[in-house]
Amino acid sequence: MTSPVVEIRNLNFSYDSGKPALSGVNLDVANGECVGLIGPNGAGKSTLLLHLNGILRGRGDVRVLGLPLQKKNLKEIRARVGLVFQDPRQQLFLPSIEEDIAFGPLNAGFPPAEVRRRVARIMELFGLQEIGDSSPHHLSPGEQKKAALASVLVMDPELLAFDEPSSGLDPASRRDFIELVRTLPQTKVIASHDMDLAYELCGRVLVMDSGRIFADGPRDTILGDTALLEAHRLEQPLSMLLDQRSELS
Repeated sequence: MTSPVVEIRNLNFSYDSGKPALSGVNLDVANGECVGLIGPNGAGKSTLLLHLNGILRGRGDVRVLGLPLQKKNLKEIRARVGLVFQDPRQQLFLPSIEEDIAFGPLNAGFPPAEVRRRVARIMELFGLQEIGDSSPHHLSPGEQKKAALASVLVMDPELLAFDEPSSGLDPASRRDFIELVRTLPQTKVIASHDMDLAYELCGRVLVMDSGRIFADGPRDTILGDTALLEAHRLEQPLSMLLDQRSELS
């Protein structure tokens, strides 16, 4: 039996204020799953994501891709886990998009020819060739999101963690980004307030609140439980309601 891609047992974490941000979190994510983390502001979703590549390290047992989250394993874990931040400007900091995409493999010590191959492949896949020389600051939010994701995927990660991937996107850019993410074969964990995004992409959904996981189950079961959602200041996805009406008509 294949080991889970993510194994978390009794994870606890507090920021400097001392207020718990994660309390007794337990989570397994299987290979190939797309898991949605939903919950109100301050639920702990982003904090949990930051434990998947060791940016944060709390108390408890965390294993990612079979490796304990320990200092000796951080370099390998970070090479195999791609974290896509809510604000793409946190990942795009060089003079051009092409340089940003090349930064990861260069920093990892890949030979120049391999770096060029990876960058050319990912830029073609994402349709970024025409804006490769552009400054990230001159791009639209949708282009910035796409470039940030490209800068992660160029490393061929096995696990992708998204923090509010649809934030700041107009409807057309949001649709394009969802369709792009849908095509990715990697195991995915997506933290989002966008309930429709969770409905469209995730087969499994977890409800987080106050640093705890309150519910974990199949997408339709969790997102169809209006009492559960209301208890955690959430609403049913509009696309789910429309699908239900369509089935009844």
